[in-house]
Amino acid sequence: MLINQDLAAFMASPVMIILGTRDGSLAPEIARAVGAVVHREECCVDLIVSEWQWTKTVSNIRANGQLAVTFARPSDYVSYQVKGCAVVVPTAVEHVALAGRYMESMASTLSELGLERGVVAPWLVGRDLVTLRLSAQEIFVQTPGAKAGQLIERQP
Repeated sequence: MLINQDLAAFMASPVMIILGTRDGSLAPEIARAVGAVVHREECCVDLIVSEWQWTKTVSNIRANGQLAVTFARPSDYVSYQVKGCAVVVPTAVEHVALAGRYMESMASTLSELGLERGVVAPWLVGRDLVTLRLSAQEIFVQTPGAKAGQLIERQP
């Protein structure tokens, strides 16, 4: 199984969720998600994103589906990156509720680390939420150090 139980728990915890896409000219685009739902059995992750804030990212997914997502714990920068193909799927009421809980949890987590909520607020936007469903194909360690970039697992 590509996403084991420990990794799934990590991805659903208060971690920063940074998305990387590219357009047709290979221009990179970065965004932040405001929550993740891991579906281990299907080997996919739902990422909740503000289309209002991250228009180009959502547009890139609609155009080519390529997505890399980094999950990073802010207290120690333990990080994992998941790469694969994504599509835009309907945003459920549960996704919206999760996004609200995630934004509050991350604001609190980052505040405890010394970042004022006013600094964090632009990163945590719940306007015009869409859901990107990422089918995981590769998972890498991204924690700074000797193992950074190491492939953990690849979909056969």
